[in-house]
Amino acid sequence: MNISNLTKNKKSQVLIAAIAIIVMLALFGSVSISLLGIQTGQSAVGFVESSQAFYIAHAGIEWYLQQLSNDNDWTDEVNQTKDFANGSFTIEVSDANPTRISVKSTGKVTGPDGRDRQRYIALIARKIPSAFSFGIFWGRDTNSTLRLDNSIVNGDLWSIGDAEIEAGSLVSEIAYCPDNQDIIGAGSFYKLQVSSPYLQMPQIDETYYDNLISSWDDYIDDHATNSNITQSSNLVLNGNIIGCRNFTTSGNITISGNGYIVADRNIDLHSAMFAGTLTVTPSGGNIYFLAGRSLTVGAPLFGTNVTLNPGAYLYSGAKNSSDLLNIREGLFFSTTDLSAAFIIAKRRIVVEDGAQVANSTLYVSDVTDTNNYLQIRDSGTTVSGSIISVSGRDPGLIIENSASVSGLVYHWGDTSGYTEIDNASITGSVVASQYSNNRITGSTITYDVDSIPDILPQGFEYSVTIEPNSWDSL
Repeated sequence: MNISNLTKNKKSQVLIAAIAIIVMLALFGSVSISLLGIQTGQSAVGFVESSQAFYIAHAGIEWYLQQLSNDNDWTDEVNQTKDFANGSFTIEVSDANPTRISVKSTGKVTGPDGRDRQRYIALIARKIPSAFSFGIFWGRDTNSTLRLDNSIVNGDLWSIGDAEIEAGSLVSEIAYCPDNQDIIGAGSFYKLQVSSPYLQMPQIDETYYDNLISSWDDYIDDHATNSNITQSSNLVLNGNIIGCRNFTTSGNITISGNGYIVADRNIDLHSAMFAGTLTVTPSGGNIYFLAGRSLTVGAPLFGTNVTLNPGAYLYSGAKNSSDLLNIREGLFFSTTDLSAAFIIAKRRIVVEDGAQVANSTLYVSDVTDTNNYLQIRDSGTTVSGSIISVSGRDPGLIIENSASVSGLVYHWGDTSGYTEIDNASITGSVVASQYSNNRITGSTITYDVDSIPDILPQGFEYSVTIEPNSWDSL
């Protein structure tokens, strides 16, 4: 078996499949005479034509997946019928959105008695890189051994090198590796070694993020001032830019509208105990919080509540190695909730202490290579959406200490950069170049395609991938 069969965007595969189908159709036609000799003519002909209809339906699926691979907009897909071999296939589509579509291919053959024989194949296609079809994907060092230590993967695993599923660990579906590598261990798994070409680690194009960082740094340079602002009353932005040295909020206040808050140094959004309640509600556009150094959301202990509604952008320029973008929640009578936020740090992001970040994009850059990482930690901390690190650090992406993550988890480290997963719960897909100490410890990773955002974040090239467990045929 070739792991590339999971990807349906290669014209050569489609051509080979179509040729094979035509050969099989011809074979079924040629053997019908012998079948007629041992069965009643009507039942033998019906069997052959039913089989032909199935392979025509399969040809329709192969043909249509190729069309999808060349189409950037799936929302305008329509039903269509094509003649094929001695019959035809009809493609029916439903539930189409930009990155997901339900497809049914019905093959039809009309016999000499005038009766139609029909078979169908139905599936759901997704527009995601093939690597995101696995619970765990490891894609860099073939000279290492990835070990699952007291960890569970509910789904498939791909290991570019050797892997060891240790006692107490489990891979519920298939553990794949190249045919020149091996998977061993006292844990529970089903191994499948596959032939070349092997599935490759997808590399994110960082251009979009680098351009944002550059433009936001320019905003800070152009609009920051030497004055400090403490915002303790409601603030309505009207597309304007507020510049300062440090920006701090306190009291029971709202920030609404759209525009920019730009600080040469730090932005602290209710970062003190007993600061009150802050609600950020963008309207008519986004609200951008751009800090030249650190940006902090939420207080460390008591009596502070922060809610950021969709349309909030957070950025830490991290001029010093100790600077960070920190999202946290106090222990008592405190909440920190962010929804559909866009969170970028030039150096590092830390989400901790039970903070809730939903349907958001988190991105740590490699513009600087000192002390840069993305860390999600602590019981009660939940993050969903797209979690992306391109740090070359070890570790450059950390999920630990009972934190819960859902969505697309990605770490590209080129020749360096390691992901640490330790005592964590992850739903979605984890795709990483390499894992710290070549080990995943005390964690549960559950593959769930519905947890992966329908629209992928900027920078990923997609493949047309069949959604697991969606194949249905008759």
